[in-house]
Amino acid sequence: MHYRHSQTNEKNPYNYLFFNISCFSCLQLQNPFLKQKGGPWSIGFANSNSIPEDIFVQKNTKYPLEQLKSINDSTHFLADPFFLKVKDTFYLFFEHKKIEPNAEIGLLTSTDGRNYMYRGTVLKEKFHLSYPQVFKYKESYYMIPESQGSNHVLLYKASCFPFGWKVCDTLLKNIKLKDPTIYLSDTLNILLATDNKLTMYMYQSDSLFGKWKLHKKPKVIMGSESRCGGRIFVDKNGLIVPIQNATNGYGFGVSLYNLTFKNGDYTIKRVKPFFLKRHEYIKEYNAGMHHFDIQKINKCYYYVYDGNRLGDKKTFGILKVL
Repeated sequence: MHYRHSQTNEKNPYNYLFFNISCFSCLQLQNPFLKQKGGPWSIGFANSNSIPEDIFVQKNTKYPLEQLKSINDSTHFLADPFFLKVKDTFYLFFEHKKIEPNAEIGLLTSTDGRNYMYRGTVLKEKFHLSYPQVFKYKESYYMIPESQGSNHVLLYKASCFPFGWKVCDTLLKNIKLKDPTIYLSDTLNILLATDNKLTMYMYQSDSLFGKWKLHKKPKVIMGSESRCGGRIFVDKNGLIVPIQNATNGYGFGVSLYNLTFKNGDYTIKRVKPFFLKRHEYIKEYNAGMHHFDIQKINKCYYYVYDGNRLGDKKTFGILKVL
């Protein structure tokens, strides 16, 4: 009787399968190949006696997707909140994404800064709108939304605030820019915006209605933190710019940068990494956060922000070897 001896170098398809699964698992742990897709956005708000060092979102009031959806069933999400307080009323403008392909600008109002009422759509165009930065300038009310679908950076003016928004000027023509963010003062007028290659540019002018042109050092910052995430504000160190962090996908967090000007030049430095970030155990913010607006109201500071929740689906990410 003859026996066949096994060969140690014989190819076994199960060994290859095991090897491939092991390699995929190791890479997945370091840099997820299957990433959980973000779901709908919601907004939150609070106040404090000073500019907060940290935001304790678990203690703050929320206006979640479900609340707006119960009023407007076509709602998919609400994001990018900017506010103004005029007399005794808070006016909170936001990106309102409904069933239609393009988002529009919606409005919530409140007399106490906690309980908000939906007031409907205040601005709708044939192209997508978001990031409705509203501000007062020489006794009139203006808005610079993200309007890259029009191929311009557009300035709107309210004929009957908070309604009646119409284009009154084109600040930058024939260019697609994300989240244009303006800062106006007696000595400095700048506008920051980001292109599709993740490069933030700085423009300057002698006034809101002056000629906006690139700064002599036009490129401010590039990479995963290069897109504005809210209104520029002032603290003890000077100008602070909220900038989105996208290291783990869009809407992952917000870092704060100090922008300093001297003799016509400027420097920018990250001073607060991940000032806003995902909160694993808070449903509305367990995917990430990407927007912050703070202003001093009387002797206190009032601020608003948004957050994204994890969806039920996963998407393929970019596989990197670390």
